[in-house]
Amino acid sequence: MDYLELLQSKYQNKAALITDEKTYTYGQLVAASKARREQIDYTENVHFIYADKIAEQLLQFVAYSGTKVVPVIATESSKGQCFDLSDIPQTACMGVMTSGSTGKSKLLWRSYHSWADFFPEQNRVFAIDEATIMFCQGSLAFTGNLNMYMGALAAGATLVVTEKFRPKHWLKLIEEHNVNAIYLIPSKLLLLHKCMEQANMKIKTIVSGSQSMGREEADKLKKSFPNGELTLYYGASELNYITYIKGQDMTDDKTDIGLPFKNVGVSIKNEEIFIDTPYHVENIEIPFSLKDRGMLDKNGHLHFLGRTDDIVSVNGIKVATTKVEAALMALQEIMEVKCLVFHKDDADILTAFIGGAEKISRQLLVEKLRAAELTDYEIPKQYVFMPSLPKNESGKIDKKALQNYTF
Repeated sequence: MDYLELLQSKYQNKAALITDEKTYTYGQLVAASKARREQIDYTENVHFIYADKIAEQLLQFVAYSGTKVVPVIATESSKGQCFDLSDIPQTACMGVMTSGSTGKSKLLWRSYHSWADFFPEQNRVFAIDEATIMFCQGSLAFTGNLNMYMGALAAGATLVVTEKFRPKHWLKLIEEHNVNAIYLIPSKLLLLHKCMEQANMKIKTIVSGSQSMGREEADKLKKSFPNGELTLYYGASELNYITYIKGQDMTDDKTDIGLPFKNVGVSIKNEEIFIDTPYHVENIEIPFSLKDRGMLDKNGHLHFLGRTDDIVSVNGIKVATTKVEAALMALQEIMEVKCLVFHKDDADILTAFIGGAEKISRQLLVEKLRAAELTDYEIPKQYVFMPSLPKNESGKIDKKALQNYTF
């Protein structure tokens, strides 16, 4: 079985993919993918997909997956990078890229079964089935998008998609195509909420991940989508989905990322999270660490406490940037924040990059952070305000872009 055969097994006259330019039935996706498969150059062992349009990314991916030429939908940051293609696993049906927060892409190899065998479980948790009409936005170079597409298509669902970053356009597509499910990262969901003038009663399912979310955000989304069940997941390109939490279970504690998916094991060693799952990329050892820090509470919920590299040295004193960021995010005026250390004049300067907020005086910020019981060395000495912070393909803050910021 490969992804082309998977699409062939669905009702061929049903709408599968609706883009800004065209609607594809399952049968049309199959036919277009077959046409591209007939043109494959089998002298190469990897095919990098650089298409900008979602439909073309998907068609090339389906065409090459299952052949001797492994498809990889390339990230923007990977252009110009060189990858070692000398030892591709025999089981690989696809390559996936992860850019993380460094801006440098990693190339990982996946078997068909490492995703496809998990589709029934993720679709069960996310409430995706053949009646689902799901809205998604953004490139399939973001592994989360590609996985969600293939999982939804495996269920016989319909996808309504756009490359455009225009929330009002998203609302138009949602209304026009009677969408009943949404998959967006939290920051995009909240942009959608801000643009809405009235509640949408048709949305039944909301799936989100890659960023934190708590009771405040869940309540906002409930006002916009009263009948929508919100599911926030924690996952990774190297593994798959790891844990999830439902909107009604969210609290003010944004570190709570819920319970493990079925057949996924989570353990903690010295605050480091280790994952045991059969749904991982090739050539890694299980249990696997993503270098994330966390804890398990008495109810078995995993709490995400940041990256191990979020502990930085500020003039010889260890500081958890996630703690500082959480204190800043608690201020209502601030939408997003990232703290980094810069070295200048033989001193370390903790710097806070703040997005989506009017400029706030440094004195006022310091007063509020002291009120939040941050020590002097935890309080940033420098603040940079931006309309929004730079992002990579997965929607995460682009740490490398901020590290190259010119003051």
